[in-house]
Formats: sequence, structure tokens, C-alpha cells
Amino acid sequence: MKILLLAAVMVVGLNGPSDAGTRNFFNPTVGGDRLSFCANYDDICGKPVADAWCRAIGFEEAVNYRRDTARNGRAIVARYADTGDLCRGKTCESFRQIKCWNGAR
Repeated sequence: MKILLLAAVMVVGLNGPSDAGTRNFFNPTVGGDRLSFCANYDDICGKPVADAWCRAIGFEEAVNYRRDTARNGRAIVARYADTGDLCRGKTCESFRQIKCWNGAR
């Protein structure tokens, strides 16, 4: 699986991971836009995308995540981390929260 995360370059400004433990990121972003819940236009979704995002910012993996969908007629703008393209509209989904883990098992 190939997920070339723009997040590795575009999440400048986030503090690095702690030496061990977990950290919650609410409404995680790539290039200033919400991180899309899927990569490759819905080919890969959820955990693999969250894992790649966590690795791109120095953590080992995602241990929890929550999806955000358009509700009550509101549209979401989300960026696909693998292509950098934007999804705009009521069918787009993004991450509401990603909990990244860093430490020994």
C-alpha cells in the first residue's frame, strides 16, 4: 500500500511526539485542511490513513480515531493526504480525532 502523505511536509508547527505514550489530535489537518478519512478517493479508509498520518508526524501508529461526516446540510472540505487533492461537499468525510501512540509495546 502506497500512501505518500503530504502531512510529512505540511504539518509543520505541530509539536513533536512525546517520548512515550499517546496524544490526541482533534480535527487533524494536512496543508491547513482537514485530513480526509480516505486516501485514493475511497480506496483506503480509516486506520491505514490514520496510521500513516501518525507516522508522518513522528508517532508509531494510531490507536484510536473518529470519523466526521457532513451533517445537517453542512459540507466538509478535506484533503486527501496521498494526492493532495481536495474533497468539497456533503459526501466528504474527514477525521474528527486521531489518537497517536508512541512507545514500546
